[in-house]
Formats: sequence, structure tokens, C-alpha cells
Amino acid sequence: MKKGLTLIEVLVALIIFSVIAMGFGYAVVAGKNSLFVSDIPTKLRQDLLFALLPMVRELRQSAPAKVSLTEGSTGNTITFKIPRDDDTPADGVPVDTIGNIEWSTDITYARDGAGRLIRSQDGLSAVVSSNIAALQFSRPAGVDAIIQIDVTAAKADGQGDLYQDTEQAIVKMRN
Repeated sequence: MKKGLTLIEVLVALIIFSVIAMGFGYAVVAGKNSLFVSDIPTKLRQDLLFALLPMVRELRQSAPAKVSLTEGSTGNTITFKIPRDDDTPADGVPVDTIGNIEWSTDITYARDGAGRLIRSQDGLSAVVSSNIAALQFSRPAGVDAIIQIDVTAAKADGQGDLYQDTEQAIVKMRN
């Protein structure tokens, strides 16, 4: 009696192993896709926060007269100034010797064609956030020191499904 495996037994074992390996492969790919898809809403929320926080912080320091957006209007960009110590040498106080506020050069926030929020000042531009689908600034009529910012972030997954998240901030200018 011969010991060993026949050709049919080897082929059956190979087929069974191939089916099990393909099942594991599909499970890994499906798990990876679901992990990627579940990460998109978190990424969009982060993009919105990264977009809003610096704008809100800087606009709170500005004055209604130093903002390009007039009362009762809306726009996709905003330009404004914030107090800045311009003394030489700097004394750490953004007020000159006779009590006037010293203002920075123009700061501009705008969305570019690639869906990024860009901050520009003194000829330098920096990307603040990505995946920005819409950006709108509003200055309600009758309320001089308020700016409303509406931001929408959007991103598609690998299967073409579009995910969106929107956030709004109301900023009261202090100066």
C-alpha cells in the first residue's frame, strides 16, 4: 500500500485553501473601506474647526470699521485688520503714545479653487484648512459688530459617495 496524497486530493485541498484565502482577502478589503469611510466625517469636522477657529479668534479682535464687509452684505472673502504693536522697539501694547490703536496690515480669508481656506497677509499666503466646499461671510443689517461665518466641508469616498458637514459661527467684534 502506497502512502501519500493523490492528485485529486491535492487539487481539492488547493481549491478549499483558495476559497478561504479569497474570503479573508475580501474581509480585509471591506474592513479597510469601512474604516476609510468612517474616518471621513471626523476629517470633515476637523477641517471645519481648523477653518473657523483662527478666523473667529482674529475677527473678535477687529473693529467694525476695519472689516471690508459692509453692514447688510455677504461675501465669499473677508479682509480686516487687528490691533498690533507697531512701536519700535515693541512695548507689547497695540496703542501708540497718544492712545490710538495701532492696526495690522490687511488680513484676508478666502477659499481658493482647490477647496482650501487661505489666509493672506503681507504678501504671504498660508493654507488654513482643506476640503472647504463653501465659505460665506455675512454682516447682518442693524447689528454693526456682528459677522456670521458659514462653512461647508465636503469629501467623496473611494466609491463616489459625497460626505458633507456644515458649521456656523457668529462673531462679535470687540474693538
